Formats: sequence, C-alpha cells, structure tokens
Amino acid sequence: MKLRKATAVVLGMSLAASMAAGCAGSSTAPEETKNQDTAQVQKTEVQKVGNSDEKIKLVFAQDLDTNEHANEVVNAIIDEYEEKAGVEIQFEALPSADYRTWLTTQFAAGKGPDVYTGIIYDLSTDYDSGYLYNFKDLYEKESAYDAGKAWKDTLPESILERMYLTENDVPGYPSSTSVVRIFYNKTAFEQAGAKVPETWAEFMDACQKLKDSGITPFGFPNATIADLSWLWFNNSISGQLNSSLVDELDVSGNGYVELQEIAKGVDEGKIDFTKPELIKGFELMKDFSQYWTSDYNGLDQKTAIQMFERGEVAMVQAMSINLADIEAVVGDSFEYGVMPIPVITKETADTALGKSIILGGQPDIIYAVNKDLENDEARLNAAIDFCQYMSSPEVQVRLAEEICRIPLTTSAQLPDNLAGFTIVEEPLRMPYYTGINEKLRNYFQRAGQDFLSDGIDVNELGETMNSAYTEVLGEIMAENGWSADNNYGMETK
Repeated sequence: MKLRKATAVVLGMSLAASMAAGCAGSSTAPEETKNQDTAQVQKTEVQKVGNSDEKIKLVFAQDLDTNEHANEVVNAIIDEYEEKAGVEIQFEALPSADYRTWLTTQFAAGKGPDVYTGIIYDLSTDYDSGYLYNFKDLYEKESAYDAGKAWKDTLPESILERMYLTENDVPGYPSSTSVVRIFYNKTAFEQAGAKVPETWAEFMDACQKLKDSGITPFGFPNATIADLSWLWFNNSISGQLNSSLVDELDVSGNGYVELQEIAKGVDEGKIDFTKPELIKGFELMKDFSQYWTSDYNGLDQKTAIQMFERGEVAMVQAMSINLADIEAVVGDSFEYGVMPIPVITKETADTALGKSIILGGQPDIIYAVNKDLENDEARLNAAIDFCQYMSSPEVQVRLAEEICRIPLTTSAQLPDNLAGFTIVEEPLRMPYYTGINEKLRNYFQRAGQDFLSDGIDVNELGETMNSAYTEVLGEIMAENGWSADNNYGMETK
C-alpha cells in the first residue's frame, strides 16, 4: 500500500481540545457497561532516567486551555514522575489562543520544547518542517510502561492509520481523544416503552414512542456552525450511505480522502450531492427533524445540553468532555446513558455500509519529541521515557477518571461512567461537511436550515452543495496552485 504525507489542512472534526473540569459523579453508563468494575491498571515502576550528579532537564509544553483542575492533575502526575525518574520537567502549560504561536516561534528560533503535545494536523506540519523525531522504530518495540506487545499494537486500528504519515514516518504517539455521543435519558425511554436503538429504524421508532408519550425526543441545536449536530449527523449518515466514494477518490491508498483527493474528485465531477445515496441521507435527516424542538434553527448547543440536563428533551448530542458538567447537573434526577449514531441498515437504505461512523475520535493529545535531541542520547532517551509514561495505561486511566479524557490505548479499561465512549465505530474516512474550511461549513449550515424549514427541497440542497464544493475547492486549488497538470499537489510514486 502506498502512503503519502497527510495534507497540512485539518480533515477531521473540529472538536474542542480543552480539558473538562473533572469527572466526579456517579451517573449511569449504558446498560451493557454499568456493572463493570472501575478500571484497574497494574501500576508500573518508573525507571530511573536521570542521576543525582547531573539531573536531566526537559521542557514539556501542552495546551490545557485555562482549566485549573486539568493543570493541577497534570502537574501532580509530572511531579510524581520527576521524583521517581530523577528528571526535571519544566512544564509550559499554555492557553489555547497562544499555544501554536508560541510553539512555532520557539521552533523557528531553534528553541522548541523537548516534548510537546498537539493534534495530528499540527504535528504533520511540524514533522514536515523537520522539527520532530520519528517514532517509527519506537512503534515496533514495547513501551517501558506497557509491556507484552509492540507499542503500535496498543492503538485501535483507525487511530494507528492516522498516525502513519507514510509507511516510515510517524510524528508521535497519541494518548487521548474526545468522542461524540448521543446522551439519552434512560428514565424517559423506559417511561415511553422505547428500546435503546442500535439501528436507524429502531432510532426512529424510539423517537416516535417518546413523542407519543409527550416527551420531546431530541434537543437538536442548529443556530450556527458552532452548533455541530447538523454537521455531525450528516457526516456520519453520508459516510454510512456513500462509502464507495472513498474507494473511488482514495488515490494514496491510505483509506482516507484528503484535501487534494477531494479537489481532484470535484474537478473530475466524481463528487455529486444529487446522487441518490446522498439525497437519501438528507431525506433521513428531514424525517428525523419532526422529533426535535420546534425552535431547532435558533437553538444553540449550550441550551440544548441544559434542556437535556433538566429533563426537557430525552436526547442530545455532546462530547465526552461535556460529561462532567452533565453529571454534575443531572445528579440523581434521572438515569442516563450514551450511544453512537445508530447504524443505517439495508432495511433503511440499499447502499448502507451497515456500520456506524465515528464522530470525533481523532487523537487530540499526541506526544511528540524535538528532533534536535538526536544529538544528545541521554536527553533523547529521557524524552522518550517521559512520553511513554505520560501515555501509559496507568496515566491514561487516571486522566479519564479525573478530567474525562478518553484513553486511546487498548490496554486501558475505561471507568464505568466513560465506558460508553469506547470507540467501536468505523472512522470518518471522508469529512463531507466539516473537514474543508469554515466557508464550506457555513454554506452547508445555511442550506440545511433552508431545507429543514422547507425553503428549498432535497434536490436543491444537493445542487447547493455541488455549487459550494465547486466554489470552495476552486479557491483552494487556485491558492495552492493545484491542477490536473501537477496531480493536485499529490506526490506520485
């Protein structure tokens, strides 16, 4: 399989990367996981890296936004590591607004941190700039803190695929993510005689039963592009109905449709939102909208979550990092669980993939090491050890319990209240509506509002998206100098 370096444009969900305030509380996880024991990870001995004669010092940078609790937790973990490993860690915890600016300035001046965390888009850019150490060989070996298998084999396949920029280039190791789920009021479901759905047909049946019992089924925020449910649902549904498009557009063979491949697909007329499979997805969403609050086109995400917390709607879509706040407000008011977007089966659509598509799930805390450390073996080894400790099952579970980060290592069992966020879906292989730029998201948001309120019909929505793709991708191709003549900026092998 031929791979090429990922394009330096975000092609995943634009999810909030800030830490949740905490995970205190004991609200109910989904039925199948609520009786699991709290995650237990065998504690591993921290190996001595430094020595008393000359203590190794490392600069570690991380974006924890301004969350005081998250910073306290990470600082405590670092303090424990310093004491055990004999290494001094200078922790630069920077707010989101300043983080990338600080990093790029430091690297440009030859003073980049020894270890830092980032998302795959930023790390891909930094790796291409020559700033980062290649983790490829490390992936083939055991971690000092997770023995028994190669480090790469402790990652879900979908995450592992995203970390390989090419077959021989890996910019870091991912430790956590945020996952989108539908939060549902189990008490309301039981009162309505509604089954927790697994398929789209069961989902619609549950919505109807809730509505018939006098309960508003779904708080669906759709006021602006910041209220992501319209984008999230349509990404999953389009991915479930139009998976054949990925095979058609995936020139690199890495299983994902990236920006240059999307540009090529638009230029060649292969991307068409008036095709029956995509039209079907829009029709499913229109049918679903009868179960939302009547003010959905003016409802924002925060208010929708608050309505769920007060029991005014039976379901809402939110991220794992919203869990702590939801737990704190709901308390013992009602029992709730979480579920992925239901699976569309061939009972509903002939082109159905038969699997749900993950929303979120892209690694948002990835540990990377400064390439300059290759000139200092002792400090390089210390940096690697620190990365492996901070991404170890023990630390990942602790961060899950205390600040609601979803561990990525398959060696860690999630705590009960996070068990429903285990990634079981297929990855989002083509980001139809969220992964290109803000201009396209705005086009889709406004067109969706018109469609849902009967201002345009489903075919006009498809035509609007075709026009939007042509305009936006045309601008991107012009900006980057991409064309058929240069294979849209893609490497040829």
